[in-house]
Amino acid sequence: MGLHARLTRAREARSKLDSLEKQRGQEEKRLREAERAISECRGQLEAMCTEAGCDSYEALSEVEARSSKRKEIESELKTLDERLRGLSGGATVDAFVRAAAAVDPDTIDSRMENLNEVIRGLEEEKSSLDQTIGAETNELARMDGGAVAALLAEEGQRVLGRLSSDAEHYARLKLASAVLSRAIERFRRRHQGPMVGITSERFAQLTGGSFEGVRVEFNDEGQAVLVGVRPGGKSTVGVEGMSDGTADQLYLALRLAGIESYLEANEPMPLIFDDILIRFDDDRAGAALEVLRGLSEKTQVIFFTHHRHLVDLAENRIPPGGMIKHVL
Repeated sequence: MGLHARLTRAREARSKLDSLEKQRGQEEKRLREAERAISECRGQLEAMCTEAGCDSYEALSEVEARSSKRKEIESELKTLDERLRGLSGGATVDAFVRAAAAVDPDTIDSRMENLNEVIRGLEEEKSSLDQTIGAETNELARMDGGAVAALLAEEGQRVLGRLSSDAEHYARLKLASAVLSRAIERFRRRHQGPMVGITSERFAQLTGGSFEGVRVEFNDEGQAVLVGVRPGGKSTVGVEGMSDGTADQLYLALRLAGIESYLEANEPMPLIFDDILIRFDDDRAGAALEVLRGLSEKTQVIFFTHHRHLVDLAENRIPPGGMIKHVL
């Protein structure tokens, strides 16, 4: 009996072992399939990373978000292009934009007023012609449909066609001028204000108060130009009327404004100036060195010169530790 029981248990154990071996084989097969699937997924992810230009899988969601944003922007641009084509009066979008850019925004109001006068004149003419057409229509009703009636009807249709074309042209011009005016104002507020403000402040400092700043005006061709503003704001001087030294100071003010705007949104980097004060007198050269000292609080400033008096001026105007290197 004992041997029989042991045999029974051995058979059951063997059966269970076979079952487990079979199950193990199935699990190993599933594991291999899972590893193959993981390898394929990794290959696909790596291909996606290569195509997206990112280094890790985690960045794919950000890339996808940027792609979606780009599609959204492209859709908006397409919509805007369609609107511009509708306003361009049959011209290409590029030609319409060039024509709009050539328009002096300061003359838009006067041009719109002139167009309003034109449309009022056209409306009066249309009213008069409507009355004439009404009278001619009554006259035609009494006629027998001969050659005179046909000529009068043709003339009436020609007048109506011209009025329709004039009214449509005026509507397009009016819409285009309104769109252009808003676009120019948005561009000025977004791009011009900060740079012009910083340039104005630096130019006043560099000229020792001889100018209180700069502002944008428009010349006879409708082009925007930068002019220096004398103290009090009533007198301005164009670049062509400035001395060589003052023109250099305006250029330096513009460069410093660009550098300061860049440093607001980017990591600082060393700035190297090589004999930029040659045409500055001592007062304005000292003012320029003080401006560079202020800039050195934001980034490293290195000033090269082989003029001894500029080194002496820097030592007198800039306190020790001002972070500007003087190299003779």
